[in-house]
Amino acid sequence: MKNKKAACLALFMCTAMLSACQKKEKVVTFRTVDTEGIMAYIAADHGTSATTGEEEITTTCETPEVTTAVTTTVRTKHYETTIPLTLIGGTTVDTTAGVSESTDITTLPPVTEAISTEKQPEAVQVMSGGYAEIDDSGLMICDIDGHYWALMPCWGTFGLCESWTESINEFKRQLPDVNVYNMVVPTSAEFYLPDGFDNFTASQWKKAEHIRVRLQDVTNVDAYSALASHTGEYIYSRTDHHWMPLGGYYAAMSFARSADVPFAPLGDYKKVSRGGFVGSMYMYTESPLIYNDPEQFDLYIPPNNNSLKTTYYDGYMGSKREGKLITSPDAGAYYCSFLGADNVVAEIETDVKNGRTLVIFKESYGNAIVPFLTSSFEKIYVCDIRYFYKNAVQFCKDVNATDLLFSVCTFTAAGPNGNYLEKLLNY
Repeated sequence: MKNKKAACLALFMCTAMLSACQKKEKVVTFRTVDTEGIMAYIAADHGTSATTGEEEITTTCETPEVTTAVTTTVRTKHYETTIPLTLIGGTTVDTTAGVSESTDITTLPPVTEAISTEKQPEAVQVMSGGYAEIDDSGLMICDIDGHYWALMPCWGTFGLCESWTESINEFKRQLPDVNVYNMVVPTSAEFYLPDGFDNFTASQWKKAEHIRVRLQDVTNVDAYSALASHTGEYIYSRTDHHWMPLGGYYAAMSFARSADVPFAPLGDYKKVSRGGFVGSMYMYTESPLIYNDPEQFDLYIPPNNNSLKTTYYDGYMGSKREGKLITSPDAGAYYCSFLGADNVVAEIETDVKNGRTLVIFKESYGNAIVPFLTSSFEKIYVCDIRYFYKNAVQFCKDVNATDLLFSVCTFTAAGPNGNYLEKLLNY
């Protein structure tokens, strides 16, 4: 049985962690569509979004396992992440030499693991069908409520959780007058894993709690509870590794309450739906079950969308261009329909007059909350932790930030990508 791991996964900006294996004979071809200058990639034979954008870049790759920086010019598909090191263990990509082996990361907690006094929230139960198996790619494909899902395990380490927490605490120490927030978003495997597969993935709630109890003067935003109470709704994608905008809405609501800012109800948003969505999970698995069971993507356009002024900068805050927050108002770019790409900094000026300026450091999971905060802050800066090349503390001071939010999925906070926060402190 052919190993499909490397064939299914795309290198994301030279920092994602991949698994070594043979290539699949089957090739998926793509056509491109231009959405506000961002290239979205569509499976040519299915008419559905299979990736979330691409552009030519020249970048320097630095990972904990690759001690020598590698500079390469690549055409990069903008996944939030491919299978990270903490998910599949001990492999990394050298773009000049192919896949190389490195030391496995243990998933055992350290002796300092915090014992939480909080009770884990119970998720709303969904009906699982009879079909569930672990695919050749290492992902699970299962039947839930009559549709096929692909679930990606999430491991990470408690030690990396502590590194993430210490970096956020350092931000607060250097920005004592700024409200600092931490929001770790669980991925779909936390809530939709079929019975009998407990060893498929680690507990993301334990990772989030390990972080929460170590925060110092930082407000923790409980995205876990916010999502757990709505798992019967359309908050995660079945065919993509991201969540859905509706999940972003519930998490954004939880944050707005923590920040004590206004928050527009969902009914005020214009809902735009588009069918035929088959996302990155098909790219990873090449499963016909996923391919032949596309899903609907629901985009929510903010009530003050026409009043927003959005400016995009590069990661050095150098070149800029005027644009729109909703880059594809017909939802044709699916998860790329807002913000468009990760390797830009978005400055959003709203019609809110409350003197609050929010800086968000995130990866692409954080993108989904942004449209739901345009009624909450006067100005918003959206920065990706992987593609921001300035000292983040000084940046917050320069833009007069009143609020600073770190919004990522558990893959990042408990995995090696969380180390980007330390780089942001030291540029």
